[in-house]
Amino acid sequence: QGSLQESSKSADGSHTPVRAMTARLATIAAAMSLAQRGVATMVDCGGHFEQSCSACPRGNGQLWCNGQCAWFGFSRDFGRCIPSVNAGLPGETPESTDNYLIWFVLSGIIMLVYAAFYNQWVIKAPPGFPKVGSISIVERKGLFECFKYPDTCLYVTFCMPIVAAKNYYATDVCPFWPGCIFTFLCSYSPFAPISMIFRCILSGRVQEALYGNKRDCVLDCLYAMFCFPCDVGRESLAVDEEVGADVRCCCKVTYTVPIVNEVVNAFEKTEQAFERSCDKYRFCPGGGN
Repeated sequence: QGSLQESSKSADGSHTPVRAMTARLATIAAAMSLAQRGVATMVDCGGHFEQSCSACPRGNGQLWCNGQCAWFGFSRDFGRCIPSVNAGLPGETPESTDNYLIWFVLSGIIMLVYAAFYNQWVIKAPPGFPKVGSISIVERKGLFECFKYPDTCLYVTFCMPIVAAKNYYATDVCPFWPGCIFTFLCSYSPFAPISMIFRCILSGRVQEALYGNKRDCVLDCLYAMFCFPCDVGRESLAVDEEVGADVRCCCKVTYTVPIVNEVVNAFEKTEQAFERSCDKYRFCPGGGN
């Protein structure tokens, strides 16, 4: 035992092997700390780590883009690996959230472009899309009546925010662009339940302009929840009939003059009623007894 202790000492009495082992452990700990820091600054690709999501695939496409990254593309081999954005919704995975955000933005861009053409060719095109008059004589449409009109049915299926904005514009509820953007954001986002309240308010104002009265708010809420496109479609049919417009795909509009005919008919009926009262009471202004 004395020989072992003496062999571990140097000439000056210090424990050289112990110091060497301690220095080596300190070096290993420092290396591990640096490695941990390096991993902390890297992204998890699902099965390996890289400096960024763009480096995750390594030529393997979508299969190597997982973890903190998500694949953005139209096929497994054609696309990009980007950082994942998870909205934190229950039951949602980063991939499903990313896909929703991607298609939400793409559909918004397509809707915005088409709305610009619709606004230019239908709303602003001479003579300009007419407004509903203060005295409307249109009859209330059935909830599923839009299925009888293919163009209206296609519009409310693929471009419902644009059709709703046209209805709001024609009835002076709100301008075209605010109505279009608001309807799109509320209808195709997680805020859809909140939009039902505003939809009931806007729908009530449209009905006031078209029919002179409002329906039950509870019924409007049910329509907004389960029959939103059909409700917008029948409002569109009523608006088009009232102003004499025929809107077809894509952005084609023609006008007739049913309002003029109704005014003429109203004057004729008034004149006939006046003549009957003149004969009945024997009092005719401008002549007679």
